[in-house]
Amino acid sequence: VAITDVRMLMSRNGAEGKSWGWTDAGWGGDWLGVFDDAGKKLTTTEMKACYLAQGPCLTDVRFNGHYGAARQVAVQVDTSTLRTDDFARTFFKIRYEFDQDLPADKAWLFKIGRTGGSVSPKFAYGNASGLIEELEVPVDLQIGQSLFERIEPKGNAPWWAGFPGGHLVDGRDWGTGSRGLIVRSYRASLGGVTYDRPSFSTPVAQKPKSEGSNIDLLMTPPAGVDRFQAGDTVEMEVEFMTFHRQAEDYYGPNETYRQHLSEHPKSWKTIYREAAGNALEVQVKGGTLRSAYPIVIQATEPEVGVTIHGGNGKVPLRIEGLHSIEHYALYQFVDGQLVQLDQSVHSNDFWQTGYDLSSNTYRMTFNLPLDGGGMTRWLLRKESQR
Repeated sequence: VAITDVRMLMSRNGAEGKSWGWTDAGWGGDWLGVFDDAGKKLTTTEMKACYLAQGPCLTDVRFNGHYGAARQVAVQVDTSTLRTDDFARTFFKIRYEFDQDLPADKAWLFKIGRTGGSVSPKFAYGNASGLIEELEVPVDLQIGQSLFERIEPKGNAPWWAGFPGGHLVDGRDWGTGSRGLIVRSYRASLGGVTYDRPSFSTPVAQKPKSEGSNIDLLMTPPAGVDRFQAGDTVEMEVEFMTFHRQAEDYYGPNETYRQHLSEHPKSWKTIYREAAGNALEVQVKGGTLRSAYPIVIQATEPEVGVTIHGGNGKVPLRIEGLHSIEHYALYQFVDGQLVQLDQSVHSNDFWQTGYDLSSNTYRMTFNLPLDGGGMTRWLLRKESQR
């Protein structure tokens, strides 16, 4: 599988638990799960990884390769994770292109799971407007059974799903939390038909050794699609989050997040808060918007202005195509005045730069404190111009 250990950020086992120790939110996940006609899972081949940025503000790693020794499926995945102070998020921008016909009845397009040491007391899913359904997971579900198969959430993106209150039952005295998935965009062309919403399935793959049931979350081909055809494509942007079940398990400094957990423990509202709160509206002056979340802008002028509506946590902002980074700084408009962003602990340790050899340009990355939501305005320019 493509995803192995799944950890928590700033998590402990209750108010008296140990800080800065091991954490867990359940094991495993995967990108494409596809099988040949003999039922054998195709593994990746010729996979190349390119580390364009290793942090600290926003990582940028690109994967390109194929599934199957005969290059049955081409795959491209761009991944990143951010600097923050509340909970962990991993972003995936994924494209699959099928070069050969393959069975689709047992396939998945993205997966959270599997782990036998975790319990899923509830499953919830929804869209941009809120909750569609929250279900109690029967404690007697057996391996091979499912809560439901290939259900398509209605409404508009972002679509989201997860396991409110999910936790480990392996007896370890660790910080343990829950998992959620946010689908910010989705488009699949399968058999000449275009699909613009994902489909979810929730099978039982392993049983916990003690209480309850544990279900996986699979993004699947839509109902009625039992075979991939040469020329089929799937493109999507998804966010894999791990979040704390309750305020006592969180020891970080973000008081807005702590207050949310206090008011909504073990709740689907934590997933929805991230899904809707970071469905950002972004306007740019002096550049071109390439991604709304994380915010990525291609600069066309030496000075770049950004207006943002919404936001939760420390939202990444990356501005590319700069011909220089010397003396540049980021400012926020506060009560009509420009206030320079300063999150430093040791001088210039809160922003990130990179260099693109092919274009001879630079990129700068910041993490914007947007927990208050609403509208904020920002300006990147040289300090000497202030």
